Amino acid sequence: MSTTEPSIEKQKSGEMKQFPGISSTPTFVLIKKTLVFDLCTIKRVIMSVILLVLVPALVIAFAPPDRLSSDDHLLQLLGITTWYYTFSIMFPIIIVGATGPLISEELRTGTLLFLVSKPINRTRIVLSKFIALYIFGIVVSFLSLSIISLFAVIKNPFDDIGAYFGVFFLYSLVITLFFGGITMGFSSIFRRPRNVLLIPLALVIFSFLVIMMFKPLLFYGENWYEKYLLYNFDLGYHFAHVFLWIGESFVPEILNYFGYFFMMFGIAETDDWTTFEKTNYYPPIVSFLILIAVSIIFIIAGALYLKKRDIS
Repeated sequence: MSTTEPSIEKQKSGEMKQFPGISSTPTFVLIKKTLVFDLCTIKRVIMSVILLVLVPALVIAFAPPDRLSSDDHLLQLLGITTWYYTFSIMFPIIIVGATGPLISEELRTGTLLFLVSKPINRTRIVLSKFIALYIFGIVVSFLSLSIISLFAVIKNPFDDIGAYFGVFFLYSLVITLFFGGITMGFSSIFRRPRNVLLIPLALVIFSFLVIMMFKPLLFYGENWYEKYLLYNFDLGYHFAHVFLWIGESFVPEILNYFGYFFMMFGIAETDDWTTFEKTNYYPPIVSFLILIAVSIIFIIAGALYLKKRDIS
């Protein structure tokens, strides 16, 4: 009796040390625990930043110095690379990969059973972990853009580094909200992390890779993209629309910078291939609200499902 009771008390004491103060401020402690121990590990942050910075840094490094002047625009040099590679492909993959195990892994290992035994309801667990994820996205985006901007300053005195940073930092917040939200929802529903990652990663691949190969074919002839209202279901369109909306608030002529690329996303059209006009299928605020609504729906659905789920 005397040998088992101390061991049990020791085990409980050890468990409680993982969540210090959870009885008084459970939400804050859970956010801190998720952020520090699950997300912002040195290895994860370093690898994420390297993946995001790699290609833009190579573009800066190999840009011919004799073709750069003090009034050159960093958005023109790195805009498409940063938009497409960094924040349309790599950043969503990083966010999805970080979000997937947050709840599903704890369901699989039984750690969540310990959490729900504390004075914190399951809905708050989901929201706390999502807040931690959002902070992680801000940290990784800020560090990556800071490093890219520093490389750019060393290479050439661009006059729009602040605009470059502002456009992509705000855009990264939208990416984190959307892909973090839907992945958090799936993480609350599925027990296996690999099942959680499947649909969000498929969305990234389909929206920004596969559909890019075939979408130009839809614009020729009868313009099936417009005729059948395909932009309603095209995530790439809505993301590009929000990006243009943010970009124009910093650089009004950004539509002409990436006119050809915006055409591939259904955002712009042209008659003479020298000037571009917006298609205006939606006001940009509507595309923004659609992305937010989808994210919120998945978070709520995941929280409600987890609330009724037997995790014993």
